[in-house]
Amino acid sequence: MTGGVDAERLLRELDEGWRQMGKSEGGGVLRACSMTMVAVSGAGEDVQAAGETLASIMHEHPNRTIVLRVDGSAAVEARTTILCWMPFGKRQQVCCEQIEIAAPRTGLNEVPPVLFGLMVADLPVAVWCGDPRLSVLEELQPVLRLASKVMVDTSKLDRADAAAVLAKLRSGPWLVGDLAWARITRWRQRVAQEIEAGCRKGDSEVTFTGEGMPMAAVYLGAWLEGVIGVPVPLRCEDPAPPAPGMGRIRSVRLGELTLRRTAPTTVCVQRGEVRASTAFPLLRDADLLREELGVFGRDAQYEAALRRVMEG
Repeated sequence: MTGGVDAERLLRELDEGWRQMGKSEGGGVLRACSMTMVAVSGAGEDVQAAGETLASIMHEHPNRTIVLRVDGSAAVEARTTILCWMPFGKRQQVCCEQIEIAAPRTGLNEVPPVLFGLMVADLPVAVWCGDPRLSVLEELQPVLRLASKVMVDTSKLDRADAAAVLAKLRSGPWLVGDLAWARITRWRQRVAQEIEAGCRKGDSEVTFTGEGMPMAAVYLGAWLEGVIGVPVPLRCEDPAPPAPGMGRIRSVRLGELTLRRTAPTTVCVQRGEVRASTAFPLLRDADLLREELGVFGRDAQYEAALRRVMEG
């Protein structure tokens, strides 16, 4: 459909889709929804990859997905879809709703009223912006104010641009999530385990590769500072970009403990004379989003680290 986009019309389309599906499937469909997920994307983003990510999330967090594409459309356009999958070992399909809205930057002021009418009553609202700069557009602030949580990924921004986005987001009433923080969960967990096992705290350092300071390293340094109580140096080991799948964090050192990535999914852990290897699985955006969606309350460790990042 094009033109005349309004929430009532889109909801009628979805209701008709459900009726038709009920007739064709003979009752073998479960309509599932635990939240409203608003995914905001820009013109340069990979539409197919984003669609696969959102579809994957639905399996664990069934939701009504509203995909808002800010692109070069001549006017605001929209269409509705019902997505289904068959859980392993089950005979009943699970289905969720997806609404795609394309809007030019000049027409974004028309979008918030439509989104308000599409949000599922009495359920949480999560907003995901793959390009974090979209999250601070003034035209979208009314939408963000209805969100329980706003999630971005500052991994591709330099520290200054990331700090500007995060400062703006911190001023809102919603919780903030950053996939750059979720990317260091395994590093934090392993360091915390070693400390709990008796590792002595001492001089510390976080190293990385590639030009510019990655937010993952900034977050990891800020978290470690909270653990040991003193600032943690961040150092570039090699300005060349890392090999595909390696991630930019190369090592973490804390006293006698050193964690060093030696392969895309392998980290060598050395504590004194004892050495072992541990697996750090490669994580897709869908994995990281599922982790963030699993935390709808306040994340005290993230908020403390973010505060140190903003003060640094």
